[in-house]
Amino acid sequence: MEKTFDTRESWSMFRNKGHHWIVFHSPRYADPFWIASFNRRVNRVEYFCPPKHPVSGQGIDEISCPLGHPLDQLLLMYFFARRQGILTHSAGVILNGKAYLFAGASGAGKSTFSQLLVQARAGKMLSDERMIVRDIKGETIAFGTPWAGTAGIARNGSAPLAGIFLLKHGKSNRIRKIEAASAADRLLPLSSVPWYDLDTAASIIAFAKRLTNRVPAYEFRFTPDCSAVEFLRKFLKVSS
Repeated sequence: MEKTFDTRESWSMFRNKGHHWIVFHSPRYADPFWIASFNRRVNRVEYFCPPKHPVSGQGIDEISCPLGHPLDQLLLMYFFARRQGILTHSAGVILNGKAYLFAGASGAGKSTFSQLLVQARAGKMLSDERMIVRDIKGETIAFGTPWAGTAGIARNGSAPLAGIFLLKHGKSNRIRKIEAASAADRLLPLSSVPWYDLDTAASIIAFAKRLTNRVPAYEFRFTPDCSAVEFLRKFLKVSS
């Protein structure tokens, strides 16, 4: 097989005859802890575990959450790359029937702003950490995910996506429009992209460009208090 990626800590990726193989190692075992294989369309996954897989307290052999980290996110990253979608490091909220993303790297304020939205009872929170965006029948839809951040928000829900806000901490509340090309460049580092896999990465890059051409993007500098939510509400009211 051709090795395509190696974290040098826990898992490696290989490719052979149109199939991807993920090999996960645990420091407790010499052999792989598990191996997963999936085809190019990501519509069939095979999961292999060794005979010494952990057993339950009752002495019954069991596989505890075979779709745990990192397999769950790796599979979805590849799955949506083939189906007009992207997995982003974003908080998400539904306001007046429309979804809005608040994207940012760790420390940018996703959980902080999510907590402000919750405190202000502003809309329905979907996530404070990860969101999925897909094109379905010509409509761009944002979805919550099972992965919560420090605010502990993870809800199964969705709504049409109406705006993307790139978060930054600031001394005052300010929102400015970002051109589509620049927005795509800034969104991609905040998304799950297998840069080691050129074909798959190209699909995600192309989707990010279409996304920011279709959905307006903004830089949002905010203060960590209730005024940020009120500022956002007024902005959305004026811009709608």
